[in-house]
Amino acid sequence: MTLREAGVVWTFPKKCAPLDDVKLVFEWDQLDGQDVRYIVSDARHRRYLDVTVRSRQGEADVTIKPGLAPGVHYIEVATADSRNKPYARRGSFRVEARTSISSDTGEPDDLLELLGEGLRQTIDTANIDGKPVTYYKAADNSRENFAFPAFGVAALRYFISDVTSMFEGLYGQQWPNGRLPDHVYADGNPQWNGQRRIRTVMADLETSMAATLCKGWEAHGDNEWIAELLPRVEASLEYATTAPELFDNEHGLIKRAHTLDEWDIQFPASDDCFIDESTRFVLMQGDTSSIYEACCLLSVVYASLRRDDRAAYWRQRSEYYYHRGNEVFWDGTKYLHHIHLDEVDHGNFDESAQLAMSNSWAITRGFADHRKAVSIIDEYVRRWKEAGDRFPWWSLQPGYPDELEYFNTSGPWSKAQGEYANGGLFPWVGGELCRGAFQHGREKLAAQLLADLHGVMQRDNGALFTWYDLQGNAAINAPHHQTNYDPWGLTPWTQALIEELAGIKSLGKVFEEVECCPRWPVTKTKAVSAVAHFPSSETYFAYDYRISRDCIRLHFTGTGKRVSFRVLLPSRWTGRGEVTVDGRRAKSKVVTVEDSMYVIFTTEIDSVREIVIAR
Repeated sequence: MTLREAGVVWTFPKKCAPLDDVKLVFEWDQLDGQDVRYIVSDARHRRYLDVTVRSRQGEADVTIKPGLAPGVHYIEVATADSRNKPYARRGSFRVEARTSISSDTGEPDDLLELLGEGLRQTIDTANIDGKPVTYYKAADNSRENFAFPAFGVAALRYFISDVTSMFEGLYGQQWPNGRLPDHVYADGNPQWNGQRRIRTVMADLETSMAATLCKGWEAHGDNEWIAELLPRVEASLEYATTAPELFDNEHGLIKRAHTLDEWDIQFPASDDCFIDESTRFVLMQGDTSSIYEACCLLSVVYASLRRDDRAAYWRQRSEYYYHRGNEVFWDGTKYLHHIHLDEVDHGNFDESAQLAMSNSWAITRGFADHRKAVSIIDEYVRRWKEAGDRFPWWSLQPGYPDELEYFNTSGPWSKAQGEYANGGLFPWVGGELCRGAFQHGREKLAAQLLADLHGVMQRDNGALFTWYDLQGNAAINAPHHQTNYDPWGLTPWTQALIEELAGIKSLGKVFEEVECCPRWPVTKTKAVSAVAHFPSSETYFAYDYRISRDCIRLHFTGTGKRVSFRVLLPSRWTGRGEVTVDGRRAKSKVVTVEDSMYVIFTTEIDSVREIVIAR
């Protein structure tokens, strides 16, 4: 019996992404006008398509958009033979989810490829006490120097499967009092003066690691794993909020050495990197917004674990740091750089006028409310126009003047005004500013910032360096170990593209609940498919978006349960966007964010579904 005599199911293609068009073809000699029923199920054997078509002579076909769980999808074809007896055949194809963008312009696609490849090139594996640990190589650190090892997780989680071992490696080196090291030297490294672990002047390590741990959990969703680590996390935060070298009891806030904002360079002092008798202490907003974010995320994790007592505790702590920090640091336009606990002579320089890099973090951590966020964004724009620098990515604006003689101003580790952490351009600041602009009604600015970043990476062969001079040229002041791919900068720009422009965010863990906020009307893109995927859990959310003069049409699917849509409407639209889901009118509302309009509604993710928003 030949294939056509027996009947055969073909698929074109055999492998696809979620929502790709897949043509299912049933070839059988006995087909001649009878109905053919196609039933398609996902890799978890959940049926998501049941459609009947009329056959032609020897053939029937249908084109579908696959969705739900990735893996092998199963096709059952049912019809009747020439004697009207039931007849069935089966087939399959494979759905492979990966973080991707495919558009009619090709611009966001190319940028995501550059960012994703850059992030992958930061990854290394080293043994700590004989156990392999995945970590990223920081921009100016040697191999097997496990330095600030989890900062990039918020972006790496979209591309790599191991987002746990880096935390095991870090918390495995925790001191008995809860303190964490910011450098851990792996088995193959000669170490730092015979020490496997060191701690510099960093004051936000415990808090930022707690937050990134939670962001890793959002991707892998392993409750048992995170529950085992949480006692160590809580011990680290107890250290950060009680240790005399790290907490100021008078103000009730984390303190730090007098550093260049978040950067681990103290001045003026006898040692740049380590606390000693010459250290002068300050309060710095970035440390407070960091612990605020950590508390918020820990509350979410504990709620998922059904530990309502701890969820309530961390929620209360977040409220404390939010109100206390905003009371102390807000100056009416932006957040102050330092609140001095020890006297530092800045001569005639007005430090309070500096726009410090952590202002951008305050926005994206949710520490700044909408009014404050817009004020900060607008201040960046005002200074950008006034200063004429290439990008508004400043570490400090302005940096400390050379006349104060705080730093070397030539040669290795030079930090003249406008260089490195003393006023140079840091891509991570631009990335956080871009994210904040998308979130707070400055979407056109955000799109411009993304386009500028794309141009820089194209110019520099896909590289993104730690810092740039004020003319936008890549710069290096570390005399050793420089890499072309800086995870500090790559991370927020990746988030800006995936989570803000494409607009896909997991609310909680593994895309069980999703926010979908596509903002394509501020670009030239009219047709785009986007997938956000967590390899560590094989979960994702995907959509196919098309916009015309009077209509936005969007197909979506994913592995989760529910999605909250917040769709940016074109500026030329006025009034209410009418929403239908699978042809049925859906309850929705239109909200404004500054001059932008969004239509908001919520629905289930239980198949491949279609949304139409009519002008």
